[in-house]
Amino acid sequence: MVAEVFWRDEFVKRFSFFPSLTTGARLFLLLFALGFPLALAGHYLHFFELRSWLALTPALVWKGQIWRLAAYAFLPSGFVDWAVSLFWLITLVLVLGRNFSTRGFWGYCLLAAIAGALPVVLAFPKMESSLTSCVAIIFALLVAWDRFYRRERLILLGIGEISVRQAAMLIALINVLVLLFCAGWFLTLSMLCGGLAGWIYLMLKNNRTMRRPAQAVDSERIARLEL
Repeated sequence: MVAEVFWRDEFVKRFSFFPSLTTGARLFLLLFALGFPLALAGHYLHFFELRSWLALTPALVWKGQIWRLAAYAFLPSGFVDWAVSLFWLITLVLVLGRNFSTRGFWGYCLLAAIAGALPVVLAFPKMESSLTSCVAIIFALLVAWDRFYRRERLILLGIGEISVRQAAMLIALINVLVLLFCAGWFLTLSMLCGGLAGWIYLMLKNNRTMRRPAQAVDSERIARLEL
């Protein structure tokens, strides 16, 4: 029995990726990382069309396929979107993973995804074209990064030392401009609404925490992000 537990623990240590993250955060990254290759394999091998099942299609959402309000965020719109989004997800989740429990992290990301989908679904209920992207979640994670570490300093290549707040605002501005001119205002609106939902959630959570009696907590090393 002892040997079985030992080998199981050794297997987890050797083959788990990002061991500092919670299981929920690792599962989230794994689902997004595998979503695009799996969709491509299913399409070109003529096995299944993952995009047709998961993409955000307002007309189908109004017909009862409500899972699309969140599932669309696990499929990128193309290879470049997949590569860039995966980079930002890994970067931000590595920093923010310790600030959320498994349930809290998934709840926060799903809230951002749904908030990003609702404006499109409500404004264009009969639209039959589909959208896929996780930009709403990425923007919400940028908001959380600013909220938790805004006073920290980091080194940004080509710019120098700046605060996390300045870096988050710069990255957000670049994302807005790129999406607006390259992907259209649908995805730009989705991204902004996802970030707004994350900001409101964290503000309400902070206000509720401030109302609680003060408690002694163990100090933790402040996470730093260097780009």
